[in-house]
Amino acid sequence: MKKMLVFTDLDGSLIDHDTYDFEAARPALDQLRSRAIPVIICSSKTRAEIEVYRGRMGLDTPFIPENGGAILIPHHALNLTGTDFLQKGPYDVVELGLPYADLCSIWEDIRQRESFNMEGFSEMTVEEIAAHSGLPLEEAKLAAKREYSEPFIFSDTPDRLERLADLLKERGLRITRGGRFYHLMGQNDKGRAVRILSQIYSETYIDRAIWTVGLGDSDNDIPMLRHVDVPIVIRKKTGEWHRIQELDPVYSAKAGPEGWAEEILALL
Repeated sequence: MKKMLVFTDLDGSLIDHDTYDFEAARPALDQLRSRAIPVIICSSKTRAEIEVYRGRMGLDTPFIPENGGAILIPHHALNLTGTDFLQKGPYDVVELGLPYADLCSIWEDIRQRESFNMEGFSEMTVEEIAAHSGLPLEEAKLAAKREYSEPFIFSDTPDRLERLADLLKERGLRITRGGRFYHLMGQNDKGRAVRILSQIYSETYIDRAIWTVGLGDSDNDIPMLRHVDVPIVIRKKTGEWHRIQELDPVYSAKAGPEGWAEEILALL
């Protein structure tokens, strides 16, 4: 027998890119819940943001915030023997990313060295985060609660972005791109977190083979999609897909949560 795991991005995949609504995906979520198939949110959003969506969706499964910055597992849900973790609130936390204070220190140092036309969340007011993201003010406050990554807007030229990436690489950091923002982070990514959590599930369900599905639509989802058995690229509202080299994923016919639901129901 197999134990199916569903790893999913939020923005533009499980939730609508513009409205943040997920009603079109609810029938598929209900089917997964009825079959005890874990839905594991793997997003650039913060822990605080994801907790809101987990509550709205009725999920009690582990989740991965801030592009693989950490894995948060409800206490006693899985076998963590041999895994280094911390206890924070209701979670056993496997930390993979660099602390936010360290990221911001390097960010400020780079900004002082060279002038780039860019702005990070640490430099924005909550109102500015809301304006750039389209989030209501209360949800923008949750988006500002960073722990492992710094989203930013980059309005400079492509060659200047390459220069920024080189400077950050010298400091052991990297840039990835989501649906709206670039993200500064350490050497963590969604793929590493998916590999580790899949292994934890394997060590918990020792009598069952783990079979993984991943759904995403952007650059920062590629590491996740490369480390699942069934990668699914969700169509963007523009009608396009994010093409991935050296991978043969399923491409959803519909965009956002509609495409998400259609692909999940087809698998089931």
